[in-house]
Amino acid sequence: MNTKEYFFCVGIDLGSEYSQVSYCDYQNKEPVSVDFEGQTWRYRTPTVVSKTIGREEWFAGDEALHGAKLGEAVPVDNLLKKAADKKPVTVDDTSVMPIKLLEVYLDYLLQSAKSAGGSESVDRVCVTVEDYNISVLNVIVKAMENIGISRDKLETSSRDESFIYYAVSQKEELWKNDVFLFDYDKAGLAVKRMYTANERGNRIIMVHTDSFYDELSYQVWENKLSAEYLDDKLYQLAMRLFDRKNISSVYLTGVVFADDINLPSFINYICDRRRVFAGNNLYCKGACYQAYAGVFGMPRDMILACRERITTGIEMKISDRGRDKILRMVRPGVNWFGADCEYDFIVDNAEAVELFLSPIDSREKQLVRVPLTDFPERPGKTTRITVSLSFTSDSRCHVMVKDRGFGEFYASSGRVINEELLL
Repeated sequence: MNTKEYFFCVGIDLGSEYSQVSYCDYQNKEPVSVDFEGQTWRYRTPTVVSKTIGREEWFAGDEALHGAKLGEAVPVDNLLKKAADKKPVTVDDTSVMPIKLLEVYLDYLLQSAKSAGGSESVDRVCVTVEDYNISVLNVIVKAMENIGISRDKLETSSRDESFIYYAVSQKEELWKNDVFLFDYDKAGLAVKRMYTANERGNRIIMVHTDSFYDELSYQVWENKLSAEYLDDKLYQLAMRLFDRKNISSVYLTGVVFADDINLPSFINYICDRRRVFAGNNLYCKGACYQAYAGVFGMPRDMILACRERITTGIEMKISDRGRDKILRMVRPGVNWFGADCEYDFIVDNAEAVELFLSPIDSREKQLVRVPLTDFPERPGKTTRITVSLSFTSDSRCHVMVKDRGFGEFYASSGRVINEELLL
């Protein structure tokens, strides 16, 4: 538990077209969204940077688009995709590495948050993205490091995680039962259901997402003449999804629900004995709540089990000064990105590294043995090994065991054993 009296946390919803940023501090622990003036939606800003023609001068957001409209600057969009592709981008006849463009934009968001919140520094940042993959996450980490946010101050999350953090940060009466989120944006409608299960004294929080991109596309909403049709489709869908479920609250987000469109049947149904909230900064505020939890922690009995979280713990039996212990290498509920770990051991006549897998929904543990037969034979307690775990998703773990030898007595053989675990 962090007991520092001052902190400043920032949450960023980094979108392909628009982004949002919020902050909370030691005085106001509720996230506050940064208000970008001049926008139709007050709390969003275009995910665009621009370079002034003929000068090494960069702008971001609305200022970038303004300069481009005046013909004074060259705009660049699709920043995340370009940065993940790692191919140089030509801007104003200048070749630029795409991560620099992302740095310009992220720095703009951080400076906007600090200015709005009156802070000179940032203690922790959480960036949430829609497409949660290793290429995107790596460039975000690198860009943040280049603008002064070290890895230990940074968290990344998916929108599922941001939804969870937002929901569970409200009064418990709003999430003690199921929580639904209707997200109707340009990709179409997606519906997320958050629900909780109790297992061995833990509250396991899960999210299930259904996509209705074909059935309820953005084009359906664009055709204003089809408002009655849209209302009926949403109403029928809500009845189907809500059937036999005890629901505490419903959230509406996305461009469709931000518009002044008449959906009486749908709205009346979801509001019947349920709390309903509409807004377009839920993911951004959820990211800020997650950054806050990174400083002060979450309740210990709460385990997140969405797609980006590891739901199987990994343990080893070890001997520490003659006493048998359980080493929890990976705890269930942690995000797979950043769960990599490494431990050194001295082997005492062991023939294999034994790992125990503990799924959160089972009381039984699965034993996985990584044989050490490829390593040189040595007397007991004269072989040091390094066991490393690395993740490329929530269900795929790479195990690497390296022979380190034993100081001046036995040189390392240089041998490495690799195993892939499906969790």
